[in-house]
Amino acid sequence: MPRSFPLLPAALLSAMACGALAQAAAAGEGAPEGARVWVADDGTRVRREDVGLPLSRGEGNALFRPGEPIRLGALRAEVVAFQVVVEAGADPVRGVTVELSPLGPAAGPKAPPAPQQPTQAAGAPPAQAISIGRFVEHYVEITRRSRNEQRPLESLGWSPAARPPDDAHLGFLPDALIPVELAPPWAPYPLEVGARETRAVWIDLHVPEGAVPGAHEGRVVVRSASHGELASLDLRLDVAPATLPYRAVDFLGFYDVDEVAARIGDGPAVEQQLWQLLHEHHVDGFASVRSPAEVERLRAAIDGSLFTEARGYRGPGAGVPPSAVALGAYGGFGDPGETALRRVEAVADLLPPAVDDVMLYAVDEQCESPRGPGWRRLIRGSRLSSRVLVGHSCGEVRPVEQDVDLVLTPANRFDSTWAQAAREAGQRLWVYNGALPRTGTFMIDAPLTGLMADGWIAASHQVDRWFLWETAFWHDGNRGGRGPVDPFTVAENFHNRDGDACLGDGMLLYPGTQRGAFSSRSAGFPGVFPSMRLKSLRRGIQDAGYIALARSASPGAVDAIVKEVIPAALDEALDSAAAAWSSDGAPFFRARSALRALIPPDASLDAAGVRRALAEAAAARRALVPLPGARGEADGAGQANPWALDRWSATARLLAVAGLGAAVLALAIGLYRWRKPGRGAGER
Repeated sequence: MPRSFPLLPAALLSAMACGALAQAAAAGEGAPEGARVWVADDGTRVRREDVGLPLSRGEGNALFRPGEPIRLGALRAEVVAFQVVVEAGADPVRGVTVELSPLGPAAGPKAPPAPQQPTQAAGAPPAQAISIGRFVEHYVEITRRSRNEQRPLESLGWSPAARPPDDAHLGFLPDALIPVELAPPWAPYPLEVGARETRAVWIDLHVPEGAVPGAHEGRVVVRSASHGELASLDLRLDVAPATLPYRAVDFLGFYDVDEVAARIGDGPAVEQQLWQLLHEHHVDGFASVRSPAEVERLRAAIDGSLFTEARGYRGPGAGVPPSAVALGAYGGFGDPGETALRRVEAVADLLPPAVDDVMLYAVDEQCESPRGPGWRRLIRGSRLSSRVLVGHSCGEVRPVEQDVDLVLTPANRFDSTWAQAAREAGQRLWVYNGALPRTGTFMIDAPLTGLMADGWIAASHQVDRWFLWETAFWHDGNRGGRGPVDPFTVAENFHNRDGDACLGDGMLLYPGTQRGAFSSRSAGFPGVFPSMRLKSLRRGIQDAGYIALARSASPGAVDAIVKEVIPAALDEALDSAAAAWSSDGAPFFRARSALRALIPPDASLDAAGVRRALAEAAAARRALVPLPGARGEADGAGQANPWALDRWSATARLLAVAGLGAAVLALAIGLYRWRKPGRGAGER
């Protein structure tokens, strides 16, 4: 951020005094010299070396001002989050704890009376209580960015023009979130803050559906073993009476059960915890089943019973099953044939009817493969014709030219014209993964707001479902991969034969236990931990619920807010430009507050109502945001050129401008000479 320097000594002294006052307000009286405690929103990533940021003084900070309460808003059935950042000066700060008192209704005459609640079992928290989750933010050092070895400014996560800057993404970046109760010695809690460094605790506030509307208050107290109390910050959470819909937009996260078992252990409890953690974040695990035994192993997840209190789940979407199940992901059933069909039928017969989509995943990223069309003909002639969709992934060919029921296309190649034609032909179209500037990227070395933006994009564009190719990719097992990595120490986890290297790709989860070569970085927990990127994706999905609720009452105002936050995405964006949305969390925070103010009291929507509201939002979006093709900046299909062609088109444009300029200059010189006195026709 730009800095301004005072020109007069008096101004310098004034600025120093103001800084000292702000520091004193943020930190307790016992804080060491130069120490500061401040609060960041959930769209901001603070590196270990990020000391003295303007955010720490409240400048540009959406929810923190020194000396003022932390102010948050929420709907019922929502999770809101913030970060408490501890910044050390010249001296380290040892043994730092961050405590948040239980939140209760605000005192005073305006506080609403608490309704009568059913009698609770002894020791059980009240059904309306706001629960608190605290996580240690673990840092990984970034020394090289995601890239292609031949084209370093380009990566699978962005076009060259949209590459996030190095000055914000090199160094020690936080991503893994480890519950404070499980923090290991190598990511300790209480925190150890080195001199002129930061450490942070991430806090989730789970607002249950039965929460009492109105203001809730608590206090964040930060103490250290070395310097006593560092800060005491009031927190105010305003709970609106409306209820957030669960999973307003569909994101499906794949995982390789064998790789998870190899790293953590093969107990069924590990896989169940993985499913519950994704479900808590409004993301479906992508069940891939190839045998009756696999259906039985995943039955509780597929029928939704895994997400109930009886199975230890306490979170949003109780009892809601996943939206889709794959029959043999990535081509697991092989070539079509009668024998293979009998195997598919045996599996499909066991699937519960509650699942919306059952997809036979014929083949992956091989548009010319005969598998998809072959399976489609076979399924259409079987008793599964009304139950099973045959699909494959392909981004190079128009969906209507692909002989399958469902096409998965890379999100950064999504074409709304193609999608509309596919829908009119009775086909389904999903998107997967994504890259800047058309969507957010899953790479670690990019702003958190990209994944937040994906929820807004899904809400305002008809992308149906969004597939994440992996969530636990710790093994670098792609063709051209380099083998397993310890994700707590190595961010570069993906390589392929095309020279791509990616940081954090396909890795929204971290292993709670590591066996074998990486056992020294094990927390001893039989399950997985979330990442800050998964939390950011959850925030965007919840924002989609805000959009649906608010749009049912104020469509025009909501459409304007969405356009302001996401000026261009998918095929509205050009790869020759940077991402159109902010890399800071504050604009998203403010827009969310504006949407919340538009939501009617006691509003709620069922799944059908959400789909209807967001379909209307997508239709209205097209009138508000024209496609580049309308300005003559796209190819004949209405889709902006892919990166290689986009680089050439930019070069061509430069050459054309240069040529035109040379022609104009030559013409001007010629005219000058022609008009110059004494020049005859023979000299022109």
